[in-house]
Amino acid sequence: MSCQQFGRFSTLHAVPAELHHGLDPGLLDDLTDMVLAFIYFSIPRPPVSTTASLSCAATSASTANRDGPDRISALPDEVLLRVVSRLPAKDGARTAALSSRWARLWRSAPLILVDTHLLPRRYGKARPARRGVVSSAVRDAVSSALRAHPGPFPVVSLTCGFMEPRDADRAVLVRWFVHLATKGVDELVLVNRPLPIPGLRLPSALFSCASLRRLYLGAWEFPDTTLLPRAASFPNLRELILGCVVMNDRDFDFVLAASPVLKILGVTGIPGRFTARLASHSLRAAQFILSDLREVAVVDAPCLQQLIIWNCPITRFRGKKIETRIKIGHAPQLSILGYLDPGVHVLEIGNTIIKAGTKVSQNTVVPSVEILALHLHFGVSNEVKMLPSFLRCFPNVETLCIESDETCEPTANLNSKFWQQTSPIECVQSHLKILFFCDFHGEQRELDFLMFLAENARALQRMNLVLEIDGTHAARAEMKAKLEVLKSVKWASGGCKVMVMDSNNLCNDPFLSLTKYCLHVQTA
Repeated sequence: MSCQQFGRFSTLHAVPAELHHGLDPGLLDDLTDMVLAFIYFSIPRPPVSTTASLSCAATSASTANRDGPDRISALPDEVLLRVVSRLPAKDGARTAALSSRWARLWRSAPLILVDTHLLPRRYGKARPARRGVVSSAVRDAVSSALRAHPGPFPVVSLTCGFMEPRDADRAVLVRWFVHLATKGVDELVLVNRPLPIPGLRLPSALFSCASLRRLYLGAWEFPDTTLLPRAASFPNLRELILGCVVMNDRDFDFVLAASPVLKILGVTGIPGRFTARLASHSLRAAQFILSDLREVAVVDAPCLQQLIIWNCPITRFRGKKIETRIKIGHAPQLSILGYLDPGVHVLEIGNTIIKAGTKVSQNTVVPSVEILALHLHFGVSNEVKMLPSFLRCFPNVETLCIESDETCEPTANLNSKFWQQTSPIECVQSHLKILFFCDFHGEQRELDFLMFLAENARALQRMNLVLEIDGTHAARAEMKAKLEVLKSVKWASGGCKVMVMDSNNLCNDPFLSLTKYCLHVQTA
């Protein structure tokens, strides 16, 4: 999603309590607050809920027949096991008090353990804002459940804890991982709530959880991989999400090599400058959000289908651009790529750095990309000059998403006939079918680009314009007048439909909505 859209979704009134970090924003800088908001916003929803209720008919029947025959207990064990396994951990444990049979069923059923379900009722689903009696009680309850239940644990989601760099907290973590490793865990969500971040280093016992298929870590220091045996691995891990996890380049390389069947990788808010080398024969999707990326290098990823990079708020908060090198090597199936930013990203294909005016050759194109997203300032001449070169690198793009950022200090050294003098771009002339232009401000350079596409895109079917306006009638009228120029253009495609909408009415980022592997971002 774009910066503006995420800002709208991440406000307290728009986000349910279970999707908000709940920490005191007064103790966080703006960037940390946004990173944490994104991490909690993206936490996978557990498959059980404390808000589910019995139907009215079932409740009435239960009340009317309270002294009648016990039809539930007459059900076979296989059915009751399915019922118990779908209850929140606290409710499932209570069934053990009914009889010895129910106690046996509870111990035999897989346990879904979610610590927000263990909060006192007065908290609802809101996590405690600070370490105290409530967070300690929840942690003790988690320890008791992991110790008492023989497993397996299909889902364990622990997001209420305040773990600090001290021996008692380290010991608790080790015990948890020992229980999970010996009893089996399929999906683990483990998000810490320390201030300052990142807090505690995870123990190497994490790598003993061989049954893991899905792992979501937030606000930790990654285990010291130099102390791990070379054979340490996650042999079954399909999805790995790292949010605000302190790690170095060596740790990243290690975990990728140790996950031979990994398909989905998500990285959010990694502190410090960071290089990500993608060398994996199983990886399908990689996403890097709000991170100080020194380089993203697709070294050898024959199955990689989508690469998503979204870092624009970092430059706003820090007042300077952070240059990132994007290197695309062996990725024959890469079909979705974005957001590339010509003002920040140094694009390197093969061994060639793409510059304004770089000539197209077999070594400078990625023909597999069909969906491309770009973020740029049309008011900055150097970024506009790079746009044709970036487009030429992807000759088969059918869907183009442009996110236009407002320019505080426009530069003037751009020929007014720049697009008229631009040599042909293959994807524009032959393949482009759909354009999403987000945050259109009505700048002349934005209009020049739209007219270039209209006059040259022979296959264009839809041009979707999302206007960045204040929503008033006057603002809409002004923007409508500016767009009238498109009616005077001789369109290369006879059947193109133009759709115009306000950004306030846009719920999802058009580019991320097109991706095949979503990383579980909830939208309420």
